[in-house]
Amino acid sequence: MAGLATQWFFLKHGLLKPGVKSYYRELLTNQDLDPEVLEQLSWKRTTQLLRHAYEHVPYYREKFKSLSLCPEDISEPKYFHQVPVLTRKDLQDHWKELISDEVTAWDLCASTTGGTTGHPVRVYHPRKSAMAAMGWRMLNWWGLSPDCNWASVYRDLASDTKGRLLRRIYWWPTRKVLLNATAFSDREIDGFIREFLRVRPPLVHGYVGALDRIAEHILDNGISLPPPRVVWTTSAPLTSIQERTIAKAFGSPVYDQYGCCEVYWLAAQCPAKRGLHMFWDARRIEFLDEDHAPQPVGSMGRIAVTDLLNKHFPLIRYLNGDRGRALPHSCDCGVTLPLMDKVQGRVSDTLRLPSGACVNGEYLTTLFDESPEAVKQFQVYQQKDHSIVIKAVPRERVSELPQLLHAVCDRLSRQVNYEVPVVGRVVDGIAQEGGKLKFVISDL
Repeated sequence: MAGLATQWFFLKHGLLKPGVKSYYRELLTNQDLDPEVLEQLSWKRTTQLLRHAYEHVPYYREKFKSLSLCPEDISEPKYFHQVPVLTRKDLQDHWKELISDEVTAWDLCASTTGGTTGHPVRVYHPRKSAMAAMGWRMLNWWGLSPDCNWASVYRDLASDTKGRLLRRIYWWPTRKVLLNATAFSDREIDGFIREFLRVRPPLVHGYVGALDRIAEHILDNGISLPPPRVVWTTSAPLTSIQERTIAKAFGSPVYDQYGCCEVYWLAAQCPAKRGLHMFWDARRIEFLDEDHAPQPVGSMGRIAVTDLLNKHFPLIRYLNGDRGRALPHSCDCGVTLPLMDKVQGRVSDTLRLPSGACVNGEYLTTLFDESPEAVKQFQVYQQKDHSIVIKAVPRERVSELPQLLHAVCDRLSRQVNYEVPVVGRVVDGIAQEGGKLKFVISDL
């Protein structure tokens, strides 16, 4: 029966995303390539992307010409730093010019994010993208099949009955145990645990902060669970204390996966845990100094990401706000994809309500997803009396921000069940700490 379920799983995904199974097989082959051959593959895709961007993407065409630069000048990896970095502000200001002139609106799938820096942006991915295969390769490292059942603690993207039904159809025959990590109480955790005991999924996935809270609940109440094979954490740096707590509560190893909403699949741990394997056949990840020059291997730097697969909306040397470093050693697991250390510099705090419920910072990053062009940046501040203030800096010539901010406050008020006041303030600017905006501040 399990074999039949797997066949149905791949058949369904093949119909929805043609070529995804063959791409999965390609990824499994790439992870075993000799490092020099892997780098040749990565660089070939990099130069193809640069050429396409120059010929078909208005933003890059103008940027290159303004620097008297052409793709042929970037003939070797050592010259890649000549390509200008792409900032979050560039995305905000020029997202229309970043769309390839070869595609139509139907070819694009929009994704919006506030990010942990509080600067909302809109990006696009190819509608027919086979990105799911990159996640399947990661599961393969952990000894799991792509069609395995999950328990997921993540923000709920389908809030109505129709959306939930479509979601179940899309996931079938995989079963998922879900807990909306937006805001949850002990009662919701207990309901999640009951469903977990019924399904007994081999994989637990979710936000670091939310999983840490659930783990504390499990340990505090002496709850015993059938151990899953793996706990997969994402969306924030995983501290050693959190890793120990989560591993103890679930009785299974905890593996970290790194991505950002703009370019999700970037790197992940394998069971050897000697670092995170960078998905080098699909992404090019750099660690830069303050002048955007490459840092030596082992030195901390600003992370710049190049998505080698997205020619519809190219992100080249995109500074996503995180800090990290490349590692000099290889991995004992046999996978030749190069290694990076755990990310530093991503801050995603949790707001706590008087009832004991929590609102996770990962959800708060999505507050302005519906209208990212209206806001330059925003910050969520919780005061000592539990009240919440949302500060928003308007973009130029945007007059509807007060109404938008009012709607955002209403939505967050509903999420917190009106336990605490939520007010919005339109401000001229938001103070930064150490050169970086702290997205969530809590006095509790």
